[in-house]
Amino acid sequence: MNRIVIYARKSTESEDRQILSIESQVKELQEYARQMNWRISEVYTESKSAKMPGREVFNRMCREIYKGQIQEVVCWKLDRLARNPVDGGTIIWAMEENKLQRIHTPQRSFYNCGNDKFWLQLEFGMAKKYVDDLSDNVKRGLRARVAKGWYPSQAPLGYLNERESGTIIKDPDRFPLVKKMWGLLLTGNYSPFKIVQIANRDWGLRTRPYKSGGCFPVSVSSVYLMFTNPFYYGVFRYNGANYPGKHPPMITREQFEKAQDILNCGHRAKPQKFEFAYTGLITCGQCGGAITAEHKTNRFGSHYIYYHCTRRKKDRTCSQPSIEEQALEKQFRAFLDTISIDQDVLKIVTGIMDRDKDLVLNERKALKMGLQKRLTETEKNLSELINIKLRGLLNDEEFLIKRNELEERRQRLIDNLETVSSSCQSQVWDTVKIFEYSSKIKSAFAKGSQVDKKAILRYVGSNPVLINKTLRISAAKPFLFLQTPPVSESRILARFEPRNHGLDKAQTGSTKDAFRFWLRDLESNQDTHLQRVVSYH
Repeated sequence: MNRIVIYARKSTESEDRQILSIESQVKELQEYARQMNWRISEVYTESKSAKMPGREVFNRMCREIYKGQIQEVVCWKLDRLARNPVDGGTIIWAMEENKLQRIHTPQRSFYNCGNDKFWLQLEFGMAKKYVDDLSDNVKRGLRARVAKGWYPSQAPLGYLNERESGTIIKDPDRFPLVKKMWGLLLTGNYSPFKIVQIANRDWGLRTRPYKSGGCFPVSVSSVYLMFTNPFYYGVFRYNGANYPGKHPPMITREQFEKAQDILNCGHRAKPQKFEFAYTGLITCGQCGGAITAEHKTNRFGSHYIYYHCTRRKKDRTCSQPSIEEQALEKQFRAFLDTISIDQDVLKIVTGIMDRDKDLVLNERKALKMGLQKRLTETEKNLSELINIKLRGLLNDEEFLIKRNELEERRQRLIDNLETVSSSCQSQVWDTVKIFEYSSKIKSAFAKGSQVDKKAILRYVGSNPVLINKTLRISAAKPFLFLQTPPVSESRILARFEPRNHGLDKAQTGSTKDAFRFWLRDLESNQDTHLQRVVSYH
């Protein structure tokens, strides 16, 4: 007697949506075998796509066929056996070698004869054609989604795929938490490892739930991928190219680039038992190494914290002395004095900003028109580039390089337009907030914790260097211009003495007039300052 077996397969992919489950296939085939008075020796089942060779159960069954242990196979349809030419050829060649005698389906049986082997080849070819057509349709649908500005795959953490509309929306449970994670990274005080700990332990962040699982704590590797994914500022990658997305961005492009600088920084924050206030901020002026800190106790039992160079630059020697924390903090306070303003100055700034908001609005309208013109030209160039590619004048590599360049320019212009299109009043208010921050910065530094002090200095300071116990630090944008003006009434009047400015006190008038004279540069370049402020907020 011939040994007869059942083979049932079900793929988890969309190609098999209309196919019975494995259990249903087996039940139907066993009933069919009972009606035909066949004795089934074994049932082979597996859940795997047949688009590619390499199915373990199918290969095991084929080995037994070639050993002469199986003569007949019963399956629901021929495409359950093969949907690729390799596996289809294996079945047909087994018949050619007289190893496999028959293949049965509920519709018909295929015998080891010329006509039936021809129909087998035709059926397997039709199954392969169905898979190819399905793949082409899927790719065409993905290209259509990309053209509409939607990421054609699973949205990253913080977003959800809206199936009904085909869009990507904010995840109401995770979007605020992921945004807070970006905020921690942008402070420069937290490593990705520390951010993951805070998000999982303190905030209860978990991955999205799925039918097969989910709701797990986020991993460090996934967070590193998240912090390097341009999707979060409105651009997604697909097939090696960047595309502008229509999903709501979580951060700005400037914040994303700042995050990349922090991640690529050699002085990345590391977990430690004691958090020193100024480690990870300062570099050595002699060798360029990092400045670290350690506890010291003298012979009388007094406790001190000293900062010194790590001296880890192997190609350089360093002889810089250590400095006590109080002496270092005193120099930081002196630096904060240079960018701090009093309440009188704050009132003057607020008045000037309120007075000139209409002027700024008109300037921004002109700027918006210029940006819109450049955007139109860029989109025209992009359209012409596609036409050149369709005429075969560019190869794929040249097309992708130029297309990415134009898309990058287009996205930057769109970002600038969005910034310019925001209300003048809110931008003026952002500038005022910088001055308000400057009026409170010394008090916040004095009362703040070690983490707060480090965050303040990272925000307002730039490139602090320690050499011979002397701290050199400049103000970061947008606080840089605050270092040049006078910050008190007496110093305002002193700045406008005739020997310095060619003006006498009668020309300068009141203190407010003198301060407005100093703000002339700020007012004439207000658009530049506003852009700086917007990028830092």
